[in-house]
Amino acid sequence: MLAVLLLFMGVMALGFVFLWDLRRVTFTEAHTEAELRDSAMHLTYRVPEGQDPAVLSAALTRAGFRSVGVLHEGVEQLLVECARPADRARVREVIEHVTRTGFEGAEMHVAHVRFDDEPEAPAA
Repeated sequence: MLAVLLLFMGVMALGFVFLWDLRRVTFTEAHTEAELRDSAMHLTYRVPEGQDPAVLSAALTRAGFRSVGVLHEGVEQLLVECARPADRARVREVIEHVTRTGFEGAEMHVAHVRFDDEPEAPAA
């Protein structure tokens, strides 16, 4: 009986640690999102439908950029910290060269990366 009680308490403690860590991660991401939204030095990229923004965020993190995926008016967006104007081209390059697989598993080919503050290309 004591062994069952100790096992139950151990499982509860592990569950508590897991939830506490998940809470920390959630607050960290919310803090990053708030910082990027308040900063004038960020880029907003609309993630193509069917693509996971976490894949792009991971690639940007490896390249040294902070980013966070957000849902704005039903559209997935990626907010990317861009401290210097010269970083814009590097962010674009990282996003363009990410191997993209859609949720269905088919490879996606994305056209030129355009940030929300840039004008749309004229129709041909």
